[in-house]
Amino acid sequence: MDTNSTEIYQPAPPGVFIVMDHFEGHEKMKPVAFVALLVIYAVAVLGNLLLFVSIAHESQLHKPMYIFIASLSLNSMCASTITLPQIMHNLLSSGYIPITNCIAQMFFLHVTSMSECFILTFMAVDRFFAICHPLRYSMLITSRKAMLMCIFSAVISVLLLAGDLILISRLTFCRPRIIVMPNCDCLSLSNIGCEDITINIIYSSIITGIGSITSVCTILYTYSRILYDCQNSSLRKSQKKAIYTCITHFFVLSIFYVFLLFMIFHQRLKHQEVIPALMRSAFSSFYYIFPPVLNPIIYGLRMVEIRQSLAKVFHGNSVAALKLQSC
Repeated sequence: MDTNSTEIYQPAPPGVFIVMDHFEGHEKMKPVAFVALLVIYAVAVLGNLLLFVSIAHESQLHKPMYIFIASLSLNSMCASTITLPQIMHNLLSSGYIPITNCIAQMFFLHVTSMSECFILTFMAVDRFFAICHPLRYSMLITSRKAMLMCIFSAVISVLLLAGDLILISRLTFCRPRIIVMPNCDCLSLSNIGCEDITINIIYSSIITGIGSITSVCTILYTYSRILYDCQNSSLRKSQKKAIYTCITHFFVLSIFYVFLLFMIFHQRLKHQEVIPALMRSAFSSFYYIFPPVLNPIIYGLRMVEIRQSLAKVFHGNSVAALKLQSC
């Protein structure tokens, strides 16, 4: 083992983990990476905040589809805030993270990931009913039901992942306390525990199946039905509009699931070292970097109603400012 590797794998001080430094030997790249992440974080938070405010501000947008988008933007802000500030801090510091902070980050990161899986699934179901059952859509999916679905997404995610939190909290960490990924996750923490982690792996696999695999299967089924119905029926204007939003939604969930599934399965591969650590780290973090940045752009700029609501928000503020100046 070379000198750099020896330095990386020195024992961690009591009560902390060491987050692996993937820029070892490339110190000049750290400020560049920090600035890039800072810009990404600012764009993600500001963009999703504007998207959420524009939907909350305009009563005409209090419809199921926009309620799901608002919930998605709120979830994206949380995911970015849970992960990116800590990564930026590690770039400029020694790379230590307290064990309690790491476990908390793991829990809330997994909660936001599972919540997003549920929200994207509900959005696919919403588009399915809007396109395939347009006459019954207003009865099947109401604004109140959409709100309850969003609340359900958060509550069920917290309850299911509380098991992960309990199982991780019971572990003592006697192996080298090294976190290879840029953030704390369940498998990374389980693998450095001293006790038998069989129950951790089983429970994590079950939760993964419930959250991601079930979600992917549901989405694939709804979209295959949508495509089938579109090919075998003449579309009304409202259905064509629903298909337009359906395409943007499919693009968003494709980006999210490609990187999320990579993060889930690459850690379960027997020969994961075939993929360079830096590449594994980068691809594992893309699912909470790109979707939060792209969601406001895709939904905000491409949907006329949201653009109009944003214009009203800024126009209303400018009018109010002018009135105050005239007083």
